Amino acid sequence: MTRLRLLALALVALTAAGCEEDVDPTLGVDATFTLYGRLDPTADQQAVRVVPITETIDAPTDVVGATVTSTDLETGAVEAWRDSVVTYPDGSTGHVYVADFTPRPGSRVRLEAARPDGEAAAVEVTIPPIIRPEVAAPRAAPGEVVFPIRFDGAPRVIAGQLQIVVRGAPGAGGEARTFGVPIEARPVEVAPDRWVVDVPFASAVREFLVLREFLGVRLVAADYVAFVVDETWDPPSDDPAALAEPGVFSNVTGGLGFVGAGYRATARWIPSATVQAAAGFTVDRDPASYVSINEIQGGPGGWVELYNPLVSDVAIGGYGLTDAAVDPLRQTLAPGLSVPALGFLTVDLAFSADPGEFVGLYGRQRDLVTQVFLERTAAGATYGAFPDGESYQLPSSLGGVNVFRGPLAPTRNGSNRLGLDVAAVNEVYTEGAVGWAEAVVLGQGAAGLRLMSAPDGYLEAPRAAGGPFWVADEGPGLELVQGGGDVYLAATYADPRLLDAEGFPAAPRARVVDVRRYAGQTVGLSDGYFPDAPAGAWTAGLRPTRGAANAASRLGR
Repeated sequence: MTRLRLLALALVALTAAGCEEDVDPTLGVDATFTLYGRLDPTADQQAVRVVPITETIDAPTDVVGATVTSTDLETGAVEAWRDSVVTYPDGSTGHVYVADFTPRPGSRVRLEAARPDGEAAAVEVTIPPIIRPEVAAPRAAPGEVVFPIRFDGAPRVIAGQLQIVVRGAPGAGGEARTFGVPIEARPVEVAPDRWVVDVPFASAVREFLVLREFLGVRLVAADYVAFVVDETWDPPSDDPAALAEPGVFSNVTGGLGFVGAGYRATARWIPSATVQAAAGFTVDRDPASYVSINEIQGGPGGWVELYNPLVSDVAIGGYGLTDAAVDPLRQTLAPGLSVPALGFLTVDLAFSADPGEFVGLYGRQRDLVTQVFLERTAAGATYGAFPDGESYQLPSSLGGVNVFRGPLAPTRNGSNRLGLDVAAVNEVYTEGAVGWAEAVVLGQGAAGLRLMSAPDGYLEAPRAAGGPFWVADEGPGLELVQGGGDVYLAATYADPRLLDAEGFPAAPRARVVDVRRYAGQTVGLSDGYFPDAPAGAWTAGLRPTRGAANAASRLGR
């Protein structure tokens, strides 16, 4: 996991907007320290600002004299924090105590700052679970498109921000840049531990692009970033000035200030071309260009399956399918036909798609939208992408093959399956920068295993070593994020199903053979198959067993 340095702390809340650097905790009361900060279950370093109660926020840089510790009240594990002096943008300095650990989701942690005379300020916080927000289908209204963002399992959600990643911004050249877009939308708890925020995308983005004179830039992706926090993070006011008053929003015993627990959670999506155009982006690609040819059953009576990764339906009525020339097309799709959001559409072919030819999807103006070269497969197998929609072409020096495409087990209108046990992602462990992923070899002749965290990470991905369990440490190409992510496993192997496929060599080739999504992990526990793949089920909360058979976290499980 990328090391997160949290020395820039929120003052009272990260609640909505920022912090007041000029709070004066000089109260002349019988208290020790003022504490500000948060504990983050997705970071491997924690930070809290500590201010003696008799000094102001812009106090001199002399020693605070505090001994800071944190204790996991369930396990009894104690962490000692160390002092550091931070200079803020306004030139003032402050003491920030840091500790290299990751609090366990769901745990209760006590943070204490003690003076040499034994007097202390303390606070207890509950670490929220790590969840992944999801984007629901958009709602359209005149001049507006709203994207609902769901946070299921979150005790509280605050301080959301819409961000757009664009290309073509003035002065950025061809680089992608990220910009925050002001919106008026707040997370609402619609049921216990279930939060939803309705993001007014089209109107807010168009207004932003007009004001910044950015109309015509190209959208790469949209993000909604929010803080998922513990239940106590409930300020009595939205006014930063009111919250800055000492004692107004405080959970510290024997002192003042606020220490919460929370982390940033991001939902990323790509709006449809129609929504992008409505928001003011340049759309110079066919609206169906996000759709992929996901699976093909060749020969007479064959079919083509299309996959849509967007959260909106994509209309393809009047588009064409062909395996040869554009004019005439072999087949025109019926009016009103759409590929459902995050789903599949299978079209029975009116022609025979034969190996060694391209199968292409063409737009209404007969321009090419997407195409796939149909390789020869064995009887009973289809050809396509695994996992759905993914694609990465190796350079010609490495064979030029697409590591996400090859023979499949037929799954018409469903998620693609390899249909062959070659190797599997067996266990994933994330802790700070020392995470690792483990693969297990299942078939004969599998070699050249690579573990990666992104589809385009093949060339950088570490080659796992050892056996029968192969382990790769976190590094370039394999970034294991505490909050959850994906792990892809590639292998070089000869597919036995091709032995009877005339004209197609059964020589070993590189291909992704497994992909596994892991959730946010509790420190000290891993996710993996239990028992080992392929017999077990993917299970959270295992005891890490690097390079060995997976084990339950405790006896009796």
